[in-house]
Amino acid sequence: MFRQSGTRSKKVFVDIGEDSVKVIPVGTDLLKIDPSKDKIFIKPSFDVDIMVTLFKYRPSTGNIPRQLTTDFSGNIYLGYRLDRFRVRHIETPAGRSRKIQHKAITLGAFGGLGSTQVTPWTTNQATSDEYNGLVFCRGIALMFGINSLTVGIGVGKDYLTDRDKDIWIYQNKPWYGLTLSVNVN
Repeated sequence: MFRQSGTRSKKVFVDIGEDSVKVIPVGTDLLKIDPSKDKIFIKPSFDVDIMVTLFKYRPSTGNIPRQLTTDFSGNIYLGYRLDRFRVRHIETPAGRSRKIQHKAITLGAFGGLGSTQVTPWTTNQATSDEYNGLVFCRGIALMFGINSLTVGIGVGKDYLTDRDKDIWIYQNKPWYGLTLSVNVN
């Protein structure tokens, strides 16, 4: 989609070159582009990302107060993404220069693997072992992108996969976290 201030959005094909942007209308609509005004392009798409959870906030459970953990969590994220590109032409003493601003928003679901601390405290003293357990992670995330950086918030649940899964106090309990992702499509 393409839009300039004072005009309606139109469907277009955009070809971005090294020093040019070609806008080709789709259909029979005529396209009038004012070179002095900013150009805004919107691109909806299906999103596939590699996502990590930088930290998880776990609400209090049982006798354990709320926790902030930094255990590893790597996920595959699938969602709907909306990218917005703004092309500005700025007059400089050397001529015209082009500046492209990129912002995005994406909403979707994720799943993957992670690690977690299993201790006497996280099992209500049901085990004396202390180790890092393997968890399956799943949840939803809302992320925002600026240029190539995408960060957001996620809500998920972890499922401990080993023998202590029935006594682990965080089994399938919600957590809230800060996410960071890289777009792969």
